[in-house]
Amino acid sequence: MCPVKKYPCEVITYSKDGRVYPLKFRYYAVDRARYLTVDVEKIHYVTIEDKNGLKERTYHLDGRRKRRKDRYTLYLDPRYKTWWVL
Repeated sequence: MCPVKKYPCEVITYSKDGRVYPLKFRYYAVDRARYLTVDVEKIHYVTIEDKNGLKERTYHLDGRRKRRKDRYTLYLDPRYKTWWVL
């Protein structure tokens, strides 16, 4: 099994009913050598894994970059509170 490539990203979030949801995120595309900004359109589902008291959250969502619509997976690292694009 090959490891999953992770790219760090900056996320603008909002809170609803005590939960945090992504609204917009920006990551660095190495192949294009520039930052890409993605607006979140729809969150399909969230997977939560409880590992030794830390809750790992993975958001599966649709995002739009200008006119292009793609599917993204965002991972919230529970230890360092950092976001990653998988």
